[in-house]
Amino acid sequence: MVASKRQVSHPKPKIHNLVVIELEGEKCRVPDKPHLYVLRTQLSPDKVFESVKSGNGPKWISGMAKNLRADLIPNYRATTKHDVAEVRLERLKSELARKGFAINGDTKTWRVYVLNVDADVKSVSKNGGERKKVLYVGQTSATREKRLAQHQGKELSKSGKHIGSRKLKGRNLTPNKGLTPLKVLFTMEDAIAFETKTHKKLEALGYKVLGDVH
Repeated sequence: MVASKRQVSHPKPKIHNLVVIELEGEKCRVPDKPHLYVLRTQLSPDKVFESVKSGNGPKWISGMAKNLRADLIPNYRATTKHDVAEVRLERLKSELARKGFAINGDTKTWRVYVLNVDADVKSVSKNGGERKKVLYVGQTSATREKRLAQHQGKELSKSGKHIGSRKLKGRNLTPNKGLTPLKVLFTMEDAIAFETKTHKKLEALGYKVLGDVH
């Protein structure tokens, strides 16, 4: 008589869930958009929320969990794949940030700025005609004033190094408020894209524009 093969049971793969918890009392990017705690988990959203409410999770959100925001999560098909869930998590965080929500402690905002470069310096070349006006376009998550001071060398790194653009070191710089956009961006990717758009727009208007084009 042949003995039957012993069947080995394998644990069923767990589904990865995305969870969004609205926080109260935490700094926001935009006044009417609450700060959110966004995570990936193999637990149910309700269990995660109750765990956070009872004091578990990161210390910085202790006592701040207000309610679950399932309405902010796209209707994804369930997945047991870690890589797929991670991509979805990063995409969700970016999408929510673009809408003005602060995410997982990140409250940064970015602004594009335009500087006049050597605006009051005359050309030294003979018969060179009138020199084109030179501008610099950049983006920053600091204030525009702080970034200008860094370019001017008035504000250095903690180790005393110049942290402005090398293209501007030693140049005469003044803010060009008339050409500086008022738009506020909520992700670095969007800020870089808008910086490039502004750069190209000013070049099309005939300015000589310094800065990075991506």
